[in-house]
Formats: sequence, structure tokens, C-alpha cells
Amino acid sequence: MKVISIVNTKGGVGKSTLTCNLAVAAAQDNKNVLIIDGDGKQASSLAFRALREKDDITAISITTPTINKDIKKFSDFDIIFIDVGGRDSTISRSAIMAAAEGLLLIPVLPSNYDIWATEDTFKLLDEARAFIDIKAYAVFNQVLPNTNIKIVKEAKLALEEMSLEYNVPLLDQYLYSRVDYKSSVGEGKGVIEYNSKSKAALEVINLYEEIKLKLKEN
Repeated sequence: MKVISIVNTKGGVGKSTLTCNLAVAAAQDNKNVLIIDGDGKQASSLAFRALREKDDITAISITTPTINKDIKKFSDFDIIFIDVGGRDSTISRSAIMAAAEGLLLIPVLPSNYDIWATEDTFKLLDEARAFIDIKAYAVFNQVLPNTNIKIVKEAKLALEEMSLEYNVPLLDQYLYSRVDYKSSVGEGKGVIEYNSKSKAALEVINLYEEIKLKLKEN
């Protein structure tokens, strides 16, 4: 069993979209997949599962700060994705602790404001690491395809500087802001099912493969 906790205390960074698309990629990789939705208000991952016709992903809700303890009950699953709300909470902290069983994935928007706001999540990780070893990685999400390259490079440098301080490397694969992400979720599908030849599908596949390598390294 491997756990991938997708956490950022800043809202609007695409945690649920990332969770659901990676879960679909894992299911297509013949993994037994569980999504734990820890967001009691929006429950976006649960809503995605309710729309999904295929019965290849299990989704449950845990909205108490016991996720890191409860995951032991789900050892029959190959991969568990944990999606929590965008705020500092005991649930977010529990999800970070649970990542000791795999890795923590922190989605970040490529702007200085968002990078500065993400430092709060890095600090929570730092606190958790005082008790347990947690591998963590950042990933640029919702990058605008036509964004000035200079802006993205500046954001990357800013994030890498912070990443070095907190030992949270930036993954090579970025996810871009594409219509397919929004269109597919309304059908309970990942982008790799919705349009397998799209740029979005290739991004998700590459990101999933990169994460698999990181899990093996851990």
C-alpha cells in the first residue's frame, strides 16, 4: 500500500482535479485505488466518484483528524489518494502525517503570490517531520499554456529556493490549464479517458509515471 496525500492549505490550486486524474491513471495501471476525501464542505472527489460509471475506484469520506491512523484499515488497496480542503486544519495535518506511507504532493500555481502562500504548507510539513520521515514534492499546476516563459522561470526559481529550504523538490512534469480537465470531470472521467491523445492526457500520464518512480525510490 502506498499513500499519496495531496495537500496545500491554500485553496484553488486544483487538488481535487489532480487527485481524480491521478486516481484514474492508477486504475488504468491496474492498481486497486482508494480516494479518501477529507473535505467535508466541497467533497469534490466524492462527487467525481458518484458521476463515474466505471467501478474501478473506491472513494470514501473521512472528515476527522484520524486519516493517518485510519489508512491502516485499507491495506488491501495498492494506492490511496488523500484529498483535503484548502485550509490549515487538523485534517490537513493528519493527511500530511499519512504521507509517511508514500509521499506528499503539494500542487502550486506558478505565481509568486501562490508560492509565498504555499510556505504555510511547507511549515506544516516541517512540523510533522519532527515526528516522522515524510517525502514531499511540489508540482506546478494550472500553468497557463501561453504564459510568458520568463514568468514561469521566475516562479520556478522562487519555488526552488523555498523547496531547497524545506526539502520539497519540484517535479519535472507540470500540469497546464486546459479545457479537458474541466470537461472530463463533469463526466466522471479523467483526461486520459476523455481524450487519450490530448496534451492534458500526456501531462497526467507523465506525472503519474514520475510519481511512481518517486514511490519506488522511497
